[in-house]
Amino acid sequence: MNRLIDRLITLIRTLYENSFVRFAAVGGIATAINYVTYVLIVSRCETLGLTAAYIPTLAYIGAFCVSIVCNFFLSNYFTFGTKPTWVRAGKFLTAHLVNLFNELVLLNLWLWIGVPKLYAPLCVFVVAFPVNYFMVRFALRGRLRGEGKQ
Repeated sequence: MNRLIDRLITLIRTLYENSFVRFAAVGGIATAINYVTYVLIVSRCETLGLTAAYIPTLAYIGAFCVSIVCNFFLSNYFTFGTKPTWVRAGKFLTAHLVNLFNELVLLNLWLWIGVPKLYAPLCVFVVAFPVNYFMVRFALRGRLRGEGKQ
């Protein structure tokens, strides 16, 4: 039994030491915040009778703004072990704005091919996640490879 517990502890430690795994955890939190906010905005707009074609895009941008703040601090402290600075905030926001543009293109592509507007963001997240990892890593650490902290 002790050997099993030791293996489990080793596995957890190994996973925690991997910045991609930590990024996935933070990304999951930010994605959940993003998606819940998106659904709330779209649902509220429908309740108000606003059904224009641009509503999903505006809702996605609004949801992005809400999730980015939490994502920035968690990415710095937990994922990459860096301290938040204004310079890092600028780089982080730039990386995420590039990613937001990519995500908006993907969102509208999924909508265009007929994916329902409440499910289209989920398709976007799957495609955009790996690209976002490398962009944020570069923005916060200044390099794409290596585990050393700056």
